[in-house]
Amino acid sequence: MTITIHRGLDQIGGCITEISTATSRIFVDMGQNLPGNGEKTTPAQDKEMVEGLFKNNPKAHEAVIYTHAHEDHIGLFDYVPKGVPQMIGEGAKDVLLEKYRLLCKADEAAGNDPATNLRKRAKLKRFKTWPRSRDPKPFSVGDIQITPFFNCHSIYDSYMFLIEADGKRVWHMGDYRQHGWMGGKLLQLLRWRATNIDTLITEGTMLGREEECITEKEVSEKMAHVMRSFKYVFVLTSATDIERLASINMAARQVNRPIYVSSGLLNAAMKIFTRREAKTLGDLFYFRPRYYDAFKHLESMKQQGFVMITNVGKLADMDYLRRELSEAETLLIYSSWDGYYKDPEQVSINPMYAMFRGAFHNVVDIHTSGHADRKTIKQVIETVHPKEVICIHKEKGQSLESLGIHD
Repeated sequence: MTITIHRGLDQIGGCITEISTATSRIFVDMGQNLPGNGEKTTPAQDKEMVEGLFKNNPKAHEAVIYTHAHEDHIGLFDYVPKGVPQMIGEGAKDVLLEKYRLLCKADEAAGNDPATNLRKRAKLKRFKTWPRSRDPKPFSVGDIQITPFFNCHSIYDSYMFLIEADGKRVWHMGDYRQHGWMGGKLLQLLRWRATNIDTLITEGTMLGREEECITEKEVSEKMAHVMRSFKYVFVLTSATDIERLASINMAARQVNRPIYVSSGLLNAAMKIFTRREAKTLGDLFYFRPRYYDAFKHLESMKQQGFVMITNVGKLADMDYLRRELSEAETLLIYSSWDGYYKDPEQVSINPMYAMFRGAFHNVVDIHTSGHADRKTIKQVIETVHPKEVICIHKEKGQSLESLGIHD
């Protein structure tokens, strides 16, 4: 077995890892570089790079498997050759198909050519999937066997993999955390299944940050606390983060405030989450939002108060609504990474986060990372106790040596 890290050793995101034998190979993730991380590339350069990966060292059996549906892990899927199978979790595929359906619809409404997004959606439909299971079944690509295990991350339906070939066992963590609603049993699962591991591949996003992450439960409690002081609450967050949406859901219930959503993807994602998760995971993941329509809802919203979940693309719509409300009774809960509005490079790349935040008089940041903090990374390594550790998805210059571990 040979492990090749094509990208990710000295940058957050853009991850591409190749694991090969004499006859087979898999790529774990085919990620687009995040803005401000890694070399800036054009679509033509990305396509050339991916095509080069498949022309070099070809095998009789090949596939791409994805840990989750964030763009820095799946963003280059469209450039993978047609004959190469691509695989992802069932729930992640559902969300991706809905995302591209809505992008096609937006193209048509704006008078743009939807061909690119139509092509991507057609390609996504051909993705193979695995179901989420407490006792997952392995599948094979040639002589490489892969077993997908659910993990907790800031997007719906994320996975880590046990990869076995040539008598070797690799555990690829993907992006993970312990402090989410569904992350509490991470170490227990690793003790049970991540045994006799030769190589552990772990993310290290938080290696350079000393703070411990608060839990999603604490996020929800903080939100409920501030919601009690304001009649009109806007929450800026991701449409695909089921656990953050659950935190908001719980907080809004505690203050008896109806939830509205401002985008089609938020509305569709909550329906998917409810359909797939509410029966087994309970009320926390049972969502009943109202899809915001100013003509239909504005007067009742002004009278009753509300929690509005939104994203930066809806700034104009939210400005219209905000101007109809009392400034003293209106709050924005900023529930995204603060680097989007604090880091000058990030602001120059996408100023919308800073603009959205700056549009509100009353603002509070309530957020926690989708990634493992330093304590969790160390616990994972000590629990798995592999012969070798490879750390990817980390800032340039960071290493596990800061934890007293040699990678």
